[in-house]
Amino acid sequence: MKYICTLCLLLLASTVLFAQSKTGYINFQQMISMMPESKLAGDSLNILQEKLNADGQQLVAEYTKKVTEFDSTQGKLSETLKEVKVSEIKALQANIQKYKEMSEQAMNAREQQLLTPILDKAKKILKAVANEKGYTLVIDNSRDAVLVSAEADDLMSAVKVKMGIR
Repeated sequence: MKYICTLCLLLLASTVLFAQSKTGYINFQQMISMMPESKLAGDSLNILQEKLNADGQQLVAEYTKKVTEFDSTQGKLSETLKEVKVSEIKALQANIQKYKEMSEQAMNAREQQLLTPILDKAKKILKAVANEKGYTLVIDNSRDAVLVSAEADDLMSAVKVKMGIR
């Protein structure tokens, strides 16, 4: 009986020891923003945004020109020609709207294409640091989800070292 009680006590103690986990936290958004790849991706996205904006401005300038032209000649035009001009203006409005949607899709696709490898690399670095430090759970506190924690559980400094950032 004594043997069985001792065995149960040992099993219970070992379960409690193994059940303990070490939890850390990191501001994942800040970590990503510190990566050199993020700056390159941001620059690339800014260039694409500027190009898309310039093309969009051309469409808006064409639309504005047509509207101004229509407003100044509206009294001199026949009803049929007015309808044609109005339909041209509506078509230009539709083109501008389509272009806005297309440019947003292009920006989102390019952002996804550029950020996916950066996120994968960041997760890989974070996982390596967590494993080295013995953390079984890492919480992202970029949205202030961690209310109270020990400074020692912040993995940012270890991640910076791993990334080669001071």
